[in-house]
Amino acid sequence: MAGALALISAAALQPATAQDKRVIKIGVIGILAEAGLYVAAERGFFAQEGLQAEFLKDMYGPDGFPALATGQIDAMGGAFGPELINAVARGINAKVVAGMSSYIPGWDSGFLTVRKELIDSGRVKDYKDLKGLKVALAPALPNLTDYFASRYLALGGLTLKDVTIVNVPFANMIAALKTGGVDFAHTSEPMSTLTVGSGVAVKWKPVTSYAPVGLTVAMLQFGSNMLEKTPETGERVLAAYIRGARYYNDALKKPTGRGEIADILIKYTPVKSRPLYDKLAFSYSDPDAAISVDGMQDMAGYFARSTGTKPVDARTLVDERFRLAAVKRLGPYQK
Repeated sequence: MAGALALISAAALQPATAQDKRVIKIGVIGILAEAGLYVAAERGFFAQEGLQAEFLKDMYGPDGFPALATGQIDAMGGAFGPELINAVARGINAKVVAGMSSYIPGWDSGFLTVRKELIDSGRVKDYKDLKGLKVALAPALPNLTDYFASRYLALGGLTLKDVTIVNVPFANMIAALKTGGVDFAHTSEPMSTLTVGSGVAVKWKPVTSYAPVGLTVAMLQFGSNMLEKTPETGERVLAAYIRGARYYNDALKKPTGRGEIADILIKYTPVKSRPLYDKLAFSYSDPDAAISVDGMQDMAGYFARSTGTKPVDARTLVDERFRLAAVKRLGPYQK
């Protein structure tokens, strides 16, 4: 199987004609971090690869893996978490094949958000001051929110045992901060900017101050359809996605590019307020869809400690052949 891509002829890698287009079903969350996928669809990069992308909202995580296993969907987005580890342990053939959003300095699209009253009063000046306060963590634990909490609390010599944990779904975090039901939380865009705009909290620390450098937080995963049955199609999907990610990066460097990307995201995500895009921080999409395996390993170690299980080797959850083949065909990213 590893040599399957190498056996594909150069002719087979050329874009298919319109009549040969294959529908690729991709489970998505509908978040800003998936921008590369939506740009690829809107700018015709999937079509140029002989593909038609069909995005299925809310088909990810625990709900997505059964569909991935049975071939109902070909790929899905999402964050790395126990769901993937558990799915693979159950025998589901699923692999992370591309990074869609990473945390790097200068591209902070996540923040440790703290109630404004606590900052203005001087109650919270440093990480150690979070002791005894209430932290919002999304159910069910462990997940990315408590992983991040363990890291920023450690900067103040604290652990999760030093704070009060309140389980709050992402959709309710702004309300919880507003009522004082919680005092701080890790939030991502656009929630971070919406929270600040409501006057109830501040973006106190950028995520890159407490997350591993280059941590991949949104990933594209393949199931057996792409991994085993049609690996050449998987390479086409990655080529289209990478072109979308590169276009996204290039567009954001231009004066009018922010508006162009905003229009695409308004079409595909629940974030419909055009003025909001002028305020929020956009996610970083690596132009080669690189995956931080070291970051995944750090998260896997935390999940194992939290559940009392043996740590998984993150390298066994990643398949880079599609990404590397696509990058080789497309050539180096021209910055």
